[in-house]
Amino acid sequence: MKSIGKYLRKFFLFFLICWHWSLYVSGQVRVIASANKQILTANDLLTLHFSVENADDVQQFIPPSFTGCRIVQGPTHVNSSSIINGVKSNALSFVYVVQPASPGKYCFSGASAKVNGKRLVFNTLNILVKKMPGKSRYDFIEEDDDARHELYSDYILRRGENIKDKIRKNLFIKVDVDKNTCYEGEAVVATYKLYTRLRSESKVVRRPSFNGFSVYDMLDPTVAPSSIEKLNGKDFNVYIIRKVQLFPLQSGQMELDAAEVENAITFLKADDAMKNNGANLSTLLRAFETDDIKSSGIATEHVSIRSNPITVTVKPLPEGKPGTFNGAVGSFSIQSAVSKKQIPLNDAAIFKVIIKGEGNFGVLNTPAIHWAKSIEAYEPNIKEDFLKNVVPMRGYKAYEFTFTPKQKGEIVLDPVEFSFFDPVAHQYKTITTDSITITATAPVTRDSAFITRMPDSSQEQPSALSRPWILFIAGSLLFLFAYVLYRYIKTSDQHAIANLPGEREVPDKKDLSSDDVTHPSSVSLSPLFNAKLMLVQQDSRGFYSELNMALRNYVSEKYKFSANLNLKEIEQQMKLKGLDNDIVSQFSLVVQQCEIALYNPYLNEADMQSVYELAEDFVFNVSKT
Repeated sequence: MKSIGKYLRKFFLFFLICWHWSLYVSGQVRVIASANKQILTANDLLTLHFSVENADDVQQFIPPSFTGCRIVQGPTHVNSSSIINGVKSNALSFVYVVQPASPGKYCFSGASAKVNGKRLVFNTLNILVKKMPGKSRYDFIEEDDDARHELYSDYILRRGENIKDKIRKNLFIKVDVDKNTCYEGEAVVATYKLYTRLRSESKVVRRPSFNGFSVYDMLDPTVAPSSIEKLNGKDFNVYIIRKVQLFPLQSGQMELDAAEVENAITFLKADDAMKNNGANLSTLLRAFETDDIKSSGIATEHVSIRSNPITVTVKPLPEGKPGTFNGAVGSFSIQSAVSKKQIPLNDAAIFKVIIKGEGNFGVLNTPAIHWAKSIEAYEPNIKEDFLKNVVPMRGYKAYEFTFTPKQKGEIVLDPVEFSFFDPVAHQYKTITTDSITITATAPVTRDSAFITRMPDSSQEQPSALSRPWILFIAGSLLFLFAYVLYRYIKTSDQHAIANLPGEREVPDKKDLSSDDVTHPSSVSLSPLFNAKLMLVQQDSRGFYSELNMALRNYVSEKYKFSANLNLKEIEQQMKLKGLDNDIVSQFSLVVQQCEIALYNPYLNEADMQSVYELAEDFVFNVSKT
């Protein structure tokens, strides 16, 4: 009976875990890239779906590189929803229809979207394009010689044609700007593109420089993405030489530098080739493309081309600049926080100011902080992260000031002001943080393990709880209750068995408590259970705080010392208990990762998982000692 009860309890616990997890999975946010086919033949169309599931807010979708493909259609936005077992799910998809230019392997990677305030990356798609069996790349017009001749007419040089004029009409550089007039500090996007209908080998010998601008490349300068565009009724192959986001540093007429490309252009001298080779034009075109033709039928011309000058009118910023204005142009928000509000006189804390938004982050200076006389402050540590391939550039800049109070009592950290010019509203705006009150206490001989949570600046607050999340919370509570009940019943049974006269059952290794762990996965419920829940819920601040506290409590309870010791004191205690230096170092690494992450405004889910695995390994290693 005891054995049956034990297995029934295990089955019940297993059932609750599975049910709880199914509720979570059904409502979690996911990003998925998919294609209508993995293998296709040349000249087929490929449909790509980039879907975001169960998200409240989707912004800033960045597609992958479509190098070697022509975009036939897209992006098209598709919304869908479904209800399965009473759980509602929804999806927003960005759909592209593309046509690969030639056979080969195609990799669509790097697509991302800002989902509920966090940047998520889609999975990579690998597509194979096969050559059509028994056919050349020209055979789609095999039965229409007139179509073939029209398609490749610019490859052909006829007697009497002006080669210079033919090149000028079919090979040139075009510069596109998204605006010709802007304010000083306002973003301007310039795209340099090479247009060609000729067979040529082209090399960029001069990339444009931009004096008087802050410059941010939006594409890898070493890669030239290609596409097909129609101009004056003709299809041109287009290659992006450079695409940049420019922030003018001064007002006036600003000229954008030219790009220069050297080209070796090859023409088919059709009249001479047909005379010397005795073949028709269709056969010669096929041979010309595969370089299977005599040199007498080929003409090569070397030419260097430059882009035409482009002038942008930069307007000066209007009068009436606020005293706290330092050149920021765009749209921004500001917030501040402290690492802790109870600070001993012999201790230090961090005051963080975070500026988020879109605009010319490159010119932002450190905001002025009006420190109280009872505070000694130091130069800030500056962290920043920008999305340079969106317009205007978006991201954050964080200033971390280490400070120390010099006298006991309450101290007010004054609001921090930040001013910027909004080019859309055509006016200056000043924003401020809230004041923060801290308390300086008497000096102590040891540090507190308590760390005040920083506000999560990387996530936007959800507008409302969806039904899957309600179910998830309910499932979590039920799961916790079931686990506590299971441990209580198990412990009671073990005590009852141990107290039976003349009878003692050897515990099954599979039922060992957390102090007798035999595998890292077995410690996922205790002592790291709360941290695991935070990880599943993607609560980064809660995760790092719970993990830090759990590890400190775990080693202090196991080796009988205070959890309120500072990190160095804990390390000393662990060494006194005979733990290897490697295990002690592992503990220190995880705790330091937690403390650093609590001050980071943008936390990555992948980083959370790796830190959790380190903690899990540490607990496993300690359990074997």
